[in-house]
Amino acid sequence: MNATQLAEIRGRLLEERERIITEWKNHGGDGGPTGDWDLRDPEERAVQITSDTVERQIAEDDLNLLRKVDLALRRLAENTYESCERCGATIPMERLMAKPSASLCLACQEAKDAAPD
Repeated sequence: MNATQLAEIRGRLLEERERIITEWKNHGGDGGPTGDWDLRDPEERAVQITSDTVERQIAEDDLNLLRKVDLALRRLAENTYESCERCGATIPMERLMAKPSASLCLACQEAKDAAPD
């Protein structure tokens, strides 16, 4: 990876990091429920509980994405960015440009995706 590619990927990762943090905060990632609702109304309470649950899940998903971006930035700093975390093969530049947070080569990613949870 040349210096230009490195700078471009680092910049994209930092931009993605800021976007994710903003989204995380928008979905209650920095605190609890922010709604002002009447908990005496069972219907409104059910809607609010559902909404809070969805917001918490989105915030959790955002946090997971943030961890992946932070891992990619750490791998860049450690000069291990282009190596697959699972098998050690070189991750093609095309894959890294398409998905800067990728830490697995395509074969390992496909194996991971095919594995049962």
